[in-house]
Amino acid sequence: MRTYRGVEGDERIWYEPDEIEQIMEDELRRAHLSPSDESLAVDVETFIEGYLKASLDQYADLDGEVLGLTEFRIGVAPLVRVNRDLTGSAMDNEWCPPGIQGRWRATLAHEAAHIVLHRMLVELNPDQESLFGTDTASAPLMFRCLKREVMHRTARGDWREVQANRGMAALLMPKTIFLKAANQELSRGNRDGIDGAARRLAGRFAVSREATSIRLSTLGFRESDAGSALFA
Repeated sequence: MRTYRGVEGDERIWYEPDEIEQIMEDELRRAHLSPSDESLAVDVETFIEGYLKASLDQYADLDGEVLGLTEFRIGVAPLVRVNRDLTGSAMDNEWCPPGIQGRWRATLAHEAAHIVLHRMLVELNPDQESLFGTDTASAPLMFRCLKREVMHRTARGDWREVQANRGMAALLMPKTIFLKAANQELSRGNRDGIDGAARRLAGRFAVSREATSIRLSTLGFRESDAGSALFA
């Protein structure tokens, strides 16, 4: 990790992609929440509230385009808000499509990644002047995470949202155990190929099929890998 000055003169944090992977796996291990062969779904709520000690409002009154919001204040626990409509759709119905529940878990993990990766923006600069261009120490730093940003495939956009998406994937699907599970699925020789593997992995990690498809692609898996175990 290093800091640098952006094109607009703002101070930014640079993480290498592999560094984010390692940071999130280390945090899960410290929290004693690393997935196991028996249970691959990370308990992201406990990670946020129990380990990160953040306040979590899962029924926040947010704009329809805002899935989640993380707020930092100096000397106060971070506050994570999740859109009440998303939580209601994912948690309060008798049956919920896997994609909706996956989006809800991805939103929680995205906000958790903001805390892990970006809390230092406040903590390292109590006066907030050099990083945020304000003389008001009490001014909160807020990350509003929009539908178009959470789970976005590209590396473009707000640098903090790109990092939070990478952190989200690494938190819900830790690289070491995800590679092992993906190799298992692809080596079974199922005729449905990598799409089928993505569907089964989504069920095992309790994420959306889109999330596992992106994760497989990011880690270099291809359709031609079905029936083999190439990634150790």
